[in-house]
Formats: sequence, C-alpha cells, structure tokens
Amino acid sequence: MITEIIIYGLLLIGLFAVCDNKLSAKWYLPMKIICSAGFLVILIERECYSESIHRLLLALIACFVGDIFMALFNSYHQKHYMAWGILVFMVGHVFLLINMCTYHQPTNPWIFILPIPICGLMYLLYKKIHLHMGRLFYPAFVYCYFVSAMALKAISVGGITMMAGALFFLSDFSILFLYFYHFHTKPLKKLCHYFNLATYYIAILLFIYSI
Repeated sequence: MITEIIIYGLLLIGLFAVCDNKLSAKWYLPMKIICSAGFLVILIERECYSESIHRLLLALIACFVGDIFMALFNSYHQKHYMAWGILVFMVGHVFLLINMCTYHQPTNPWIFILPIPICGLMYLLYKKIHLHMGRLFYPAFVYCYFVSAMALKAISVGGITMMAGALFFLSDFSILFLYFYHFHTKPLKKLCHYFNLATYYIAILLFIYSI
C-alpha cells in the first residue's frame, strides 16, 4: 500500500507540474490520462487481495473516461468536451451510489431528498456570483443531484468511505469556480486547480481502499 501511495503521489505532483503553465498545452492531457490510469492499475492490483474490488470497476472506468473529456476541455476549451465529461462522471456517480446502497444497508430516504435543496443552492450560486456556464448549467444541475446523493450516502457509511465522498463532492464543487468563474488573479485560479485535482485523486484512492 505504501508503495502505491508514493507512486500515486508522484504522478499527482507530475500533474501539478504541468498545470496551468507553458507546459500545459503539450503535457496536461497525457499526464491526466497517466494519473487516472494509475488509480485503475491500483484497483486491478488490489483485486488480488480482495474479490470485492470489482464492485468499483465500472465506476472508476467511467471516472477515467470522464477525466479524458475534462482534460480535453481544459486543453481546448470546447464545451462539448465538458458536456460529455459531466455525463460520463454522472454515470460513475450512479455506479458508486448503487454500490454503496447495495453493500451498506439500510439507505436513509433523506439521501435522495437532501440533494434537492443542494441543487437549489447551486442555482443561487450560479445567479449570485454570475457563473459563466451557458447551456452547460442544465446538465450540471442534474449532475449536482447525483454527486450530492453519492456524497451523502458515502458520509452515512462513515470511515474512509465518508472521507472519499466528502472529498469527491468538494472536488466537483470547486469545478464551478475553476471553469465558470472569472478569477481576478491567475495564482488564485491555479490554487483552485490544485485543490480540484488533489481532492479528486485522493477521493478515488480512498474509495479503492474502503473496499
């Protein structure tokens, strides 16, 4: 486990090194793919020790594909990449939610009710700070429901799963600012990008170790 974490951390540092600088155009996309392939390799490697790991496979494959679309959006700023990324990540969250509801019962009905006011808060945020989302607001609004439900279920499970769900939610929340808010300074946006990447990749790793 320690070796996995060290290698995974080094890959993440490598991704930070090509984030929002002159190296981004050439290296951000391949480094993002390598980092995301890293969590799939860890998942498959841990299959040797736990037969339960396959429960996460479909969710993490969806996350891997979603990462490619998000990296393409980050590199080329074409909104259809973001739209596909939202769709694929939403599928990944549904798989995570199904997995947790199946293996961690009972599931409180509030987990499916509380995301509704969270979506309302997202709408207020969209209006108040003028997030420049355009038509992407609509798929993002639906996505907000599923990531909130996934995070709430993870929090109800507790332990490592709780931390994974909370970090995943924070990572997705930061995307609203990273891509749709006009930062006044580049360092602040870069810091937001670091936060987004770190919380996301740590969340994925924690989900793997929670099985």
